[in-house]
Amino acid sequence: MVSDQDLLKCSTKHSDPAIFSETYSLALLEKVKSERVKQALTQWIEEIRDWTSAKACFVGHIKVFVEGQENLWLSSTGRSISSQQSQGWSEWFLDRATLCVTVIVFGTTKEALKETVEESLKTCFNTSLPNMIKGF
Repeated sequence: MVSDQDLLKCSTKHSDPAIFSETYSLALLEKVKSERVKQALTQWIEEIRDWTSAKACFVGHIKVFVEGQENLWLSSTGRSISSQQSQGWSEWFLDRATLCVTVIVFGTTKEALKETVEESLKTCFNTSLPNMIKGF
């Protein structure tokens, strides 16, 4: 949990938010259950939250949208993770989808955020779907 003192330090380090927003084409070697993709993305949001907490930063917003035959929306403002999905998401097997991610963090640089977000995203997918990623 970020204290008021940490928020004050955060706001004096970098007054403007660092914003990362990117769209990826996710390609898998074979079809996988959509819940495995949700698991990887949930882990990724948790890692970004942990990183901001460790760096005494403040999460403005983290959003992920998975677009394909079915859709998934995940978001967090630094605490719980909200999740919404299309009706057939849980039964969907996918081998490709579009990932739209946006992360807004106060107290860091755009470069540090970009590096952390991209590295963490790859790690989470490689952990949840080992040897399954064809490309981003």
